[in-house]
Amino acid sequence: MFDFRKKISEFLFGKPESESVFVENELGKFKLVESHSTVRRDGKNRYYDGDAVWHGAESKISATVRCNDDPNAECGFKRLAWAVENSAELEKRLIDYTLNDFMDDDDPTAPIEIWSYPDDDEEHDYDEEPDPMPPEEFRKHISIGFICVEDDETIDIDMDLDGLFTDHGFMIYIDKDGNITDGALWG
Repeated sequence: MFDFRKKISEFLFGKPESESVFVENELGKFKLVESHSTVRRDGKNRYYDGDAVWHGAESKISATVRCNDDPNAECGFKRLAWAVENSAELEKRLIDYTLNDFMDDDDPTAPIEIWSYPDDDEEHDYDEEPDPMPPEEFRKHISIGFICVEDDETIDIDMDLDGLFTDHGFMIYIDKDGNITDGALWG
């Protein structure tokens, strides 16, 4: 029988890196990672990292489920399961929110200023300044990059902007009730 608590203990106290701890469930396979960020007072931040199933299909969306106070990350995986279960409606809300943040409030049909051409654009010289993009074209370049479920059940979602703002994304914050609370360009 697999002793999960023993594996966590071994991992936290310096077990060999070749013996990584994984959690595999209906959402995907997640690897326990320990980083040395300053987020925690003790200087350590543990989280599970892996790809999630999104819209019922295998997806390359990176999902980080933090487990600082819960080595089993039960709360984090429960919240991630909520996001996956509501993925179609949630993704539409996230894309709409992102698009609305870039649109002109006075003229919603006005083209959106971008910093660079999309990542897969081979027709343009990247040194030339790109033309503003119509909102509906801009919408096509918005997708989910990664999902980070925090210990307090909030969710941070990075919206990939397909290189339209060089290496920047758009981070959206969701409270534990599923409401979008804020969003901003970051990178």
